[in-house]
Amino acid sequence: MDNKNYGKQLYSLLYMNIRVKALFIIAFVGILSACKKNDDAPVVKPTTLVNLVNASNATINFYVNGTRINNTTSYFPGGTLGYLPFAAGSQNFQVKNAGPATPNYLFTMPLNFDTEKAYSLYVSGQTAESVFFTDDDFSPDTLGRAKIRFVNASPDAGGLVFSFTGKSSLGAILDTAQFSNVAYKTTTDFVAVTSGVRNIGVYNSSSPTNVRRDTVTLAGGKVYTLVSYGTVGTSGNQALGATLITNQ
Repeated sequence: MDNKNYGKQLYSLLYMNIRVKALFIIAFVGILSACKKNDDAPVVKPTTLVNLVNASNATINFYVNGTRINNTTSYFPGGTLGYLPFAAGSQNFQVKNAGPATPNYLFTMPLNFDTEKAYSLYVSGQTAESVFFTDDDFSPDTLGRAKIRFVNASPDAGGLVFSFTGKSSLGAILDTAQFSNVAYKTTTDFVAVTSGVRNIGVYNSSSPTNVRRDTVTLAGGKVYTLVSYGTVGTSGNQALGATLITNQ
């Protein structure tokens, strides 16, 4: 074979080999780049926890940015679904009365919640002025007792007393006030109490004989909020009542 022709053929083979390798490398880099894009971790949006509480005397539905939150049932007076995750930052909270006859929002209220915190949002009436919220703390009692606080969300009940109820040796009912003269939209501090089945009473400071009584079970190490709701002078589930919420 002619040396010149042999050299040309060898050059062609080497050139093709290098070109194939180069194309393979380019394709491989492209695949790696695509895989890297596909494997990028999704953007995690900061969230917060909000407990929505219906403390009004109406049955209502909650919306956030136009999306209904309680999909399976409406919130009856004293009702709550517990803590739900929402996007942190500014969100528009809206409320409607339940039923097809009330298609419009009662109000829209922009609220700004911080990241990785927990809040309770109380709706105690039909206007934005009836809404208030608390910054919640889940820290349990270090001695294993139950912790409880009281929220007055009853707009016309006046200053309320939250008491534990017992009986004397003669059978007389004895009230031990935990919080006294708690004003509307006021949230007390948490106090540590003995766990177990407890009889409670809620009443207006000036009307100690007109007591709303109930029995609750408080577990050691748990954190609770007792919320008054409803209005004075009404009956049934619209009347002045109290609901116990487990915070933690």
